[in-house]
Amino acid sequence: MARRPSSTPAMFSYAESIATRNTVLSSLREAAAEMNKNKPAITFTINGESEDPNYVYTTSDRIEGEVSITAPVDTRFDEIVITFEGTTRTWMERFGGPGTSGRSTLYQTVSDLGGANPKQKAVEKIPFLTEAQFLRLVQPVDESSLPIPRIAAKGQKYTFPFTFVIPDRLLPSACDHPVENNAVREAHLHLPPSLGEPGILGKDCKDDQSPDMTRIGYAIRCRIMRRRESDAKNVVLADTTRKIAVSPVFETSPPLHITDKTKDFCVRREKDLRKGLLGRKLGRISVFAEQPQPLKLSPNSPCPPSTSVTILLTWLSSDSSTPPPPLECLTAKLKTSTFFSTTRQTYIPCFSRSTPDPAVGNYTELNLLSSRCISNTPWEKQPSDFPTSRSVYITKLLVPITAPKGKHLVPTFSSCFVSRSYTLELSVSARTSAHTQPSLLLKIPLQVAQPGKEGDYSGDNGQSGDVEEFFTPRSVAPPAFEGIQTGQLPRSMIGTPNRMSPPGYSVFAQGVPVRIPSPVGMSPGCG
Repeated sequence: MARRPSSTPAMFSYAESIATRNTVLSSLREAAAEMNKNKPAITFTINGESEDPNYVYTTSDRIEGEVSITAPVDTRFDEIVITFEGTTRTWMERFGGPGTSGRSTLYQTVSDLGGANPKQKAVEKIPFLTEAQFLRLVQPVDESSLPIPRIAAKGQKYTFPFTFVIPDRLLPSACDHPVENNAVREAHLHLPPSLGEPGILGKDCKDDQSPDMTRIGYAIRCRIMRRRESDAKNVVLADTTRKIAVSPVFETSPPLHITDKTKDFCVRREKDLRKGLLGRKLGRISVFAEQPQPLKLSPNSPCPPSTSVTILLTWLSSDSSTPPPPLECLTAKLKTSTFFSTTRQTYIPCFSRSTPDPAVGNYTELNLLSSRCISNTPWEKQPSDFPTSRSVYITKLLVPITAPKGKHLVPTFSSCFVSRSYTLELSVSARTSAHTQPSLLLKIPLQVAQPGKEGDYSGDNGQSGDVEEFFTPRSVAPPAFEGIQTGQLPRSMIGTPNRMSPPGYSVFAQGVPVRIPSPVGMSPGCG
């Protein structure tokens, strides 16, 4: 009978391999700790940071300060690079069949944007995130301030000043891909605001309502380089960044051109009201809201931005003896939409694209702004200009709009990979019976802008533009591949305004003209 081989030697061999692996890992950890211990320390000092460490910079602001480098041991180096960089990071989860699912990240080689075009590709199943660089400003280092030979002495402090100015536009190489029209190109070449980094906005760490899949950041970066003798490649001895909050200037844009076919927005609603669910018809109510002035941000100010929107309500009764229904509640909500992609976008994303793009993700948040009782709002009867047995009543509501508490708003923008837009949702309800309170919902585009500082003007050398051209409504329909008209707007974005009645009148679907009186205001009620 053959003797069964003993498993003891194999057991000892396995134990020895485990011990060897642990020894190797420990050695690697010790080597890494030793390298970090001997790595030069880099600190940033920004002028004025002691007064406001969370200052938000805007267009044309100067970032001035100095970089201090101290080496714990004598360290040889060849170059010190100080830059101001802007980066975008996005990723998306893809779900599909075998071999198609996984994480898709944006990968772009870091290069000087003033030189050759950077490469870009989509990478599947990457367990880490990479970044795309859209801005890189280099601070020249005075050669006379560097030691000769290039050895940082142990414990000696070396200081290098820097000055960066926030630009208002990016270089054309930052957006050199095909786009549908020049309006998209202009939007992509505008500096985007900081997004996805609320920790740099102050102690409150307000939420900017961005998903984890998007991040736009600015930072001052200092790298200490040494050229390797074996292959002449640069080796990074130390690399440190200091994050900076940036909110560029975004001027007010013309109002959008909204039609009955627009799916994203609705500024007018009409509805027949009945006595109860199946009761007789009481009349027809119409709600119309004007596009409000934008919410104008003011960085470094404790006051939240605010604006107002005017709502016109018109009641056309079924007969002259039917009074208008009492109003109940008015609710205002702010819908924040963030669109992101791992590929460069040729259009400005929106929900109403005729062919949804699977490569574009979206994240929305709905915040309650106010909910008010408007039961004390009076109706005003209007005289009729022609014989009719139906009575007409109207009233106006002035709704204040303020940024939601605990939320940080960024300007409305659109870049190559990330876009942000806002929608104001207003719901007005009326009481037709003890158990019936029908409501009408409006979806109004709301722009969040940031004007320049006093004395700053980014227009055409101080020359005022054509007022009529500026207020030409913009289309929210998918832009067409057509020529560009005056003001660099595509032909599809220039059209007739909304079907409006003559000044001082409102129009029902039936064509009944109604005179509009002065605003009555909104009753505080129980809200």
